[in-house]
Amino acid sequence: MSRIFSTPGDKNIPVIDKKSVANFFEKRANKIPTLGAMQAVIYQDKNPTLAASRNAAEKAKLLPLLQLNGSQRVLDVGCGTGRWASDLLPLSAWYHGIDACEGLVIHAREKFTDTANARFTTAAADAFSLELLDEHTLFDRILCIGVLMYLNDEDLVQSTLCMAKAIRKGGLILLREPLGVDQRLTISEHYSEDMDQTYNAIYRTREELLVLIRQAMPESDFSLIGSGDVYADSALNNRSDTKQQWLLLERT
Repeated sequence: MSRIFSTPGDKNIPVIDKKSVANFFEKRANKIPTLGAMQAVIYQDKNPTLAASRNAAEKAKLLPLLQLNGSQRVLDVGCGTGRWASDLLPLSAWYHGIDACEGLVIHAREKFTDTANARFTTAAADAFSLELLDEHTLFDRILCIGVLMYLNDEDLVQSTLCMAKAIRKGGLILLREPLGVDQRLTISEHYSEDMDQTYNAIYRTREELLVLIRQAMPESDFSLIGSGDVYADSALNNRSDTKQQWLLLERT
């Protein structure tokens, strides 16, 4: 296992292996029959109570930020099993969920197969476009929950560029990420006994994340209109070196 802390200006910032990340998510998809769709993507395999509490607290905090009234077109980047779809569909005119993991998308598609205003597509967060998604109209809202942590810096910039190109003027982009408290933390090939899987992720500081986002979403085009902690209850954020936070951007 490698836990590598980095500070701004470090010349050799570590990267995570894309194939290992992809393999991790396919294994998560294989665990849906035993863990359930929600727990499989919240990664609390041995603590279903914590998984359910985090799921509920996150949605209670973030859903109102999207300001949905039933008329918006919503893109869910990194939709996973469709964990957010049940909450977004009643409040949206159209919902499109995308994820790089085919196994997760298959589950979501089967779960919502009879839903007329939803579509699920296998597409990477850093390699999608309206054309690729067979969409012809820009989206009003984009939701991206816990995705950027699995991308290296250059891929993160590309992902935010994809989102920038897919959102209309006045549209909102809501990001939720676990961020490094004091330093950037890279987890490389860490074996998690809780999940019985090898894990890779990058926990950037808030400042680092914003610098990368601004490469694709400059302040002249996108305003940061809100940010904050996801969990009011500290017991739901059980890591001392990371903290779940949200950022809300508006295309101006």
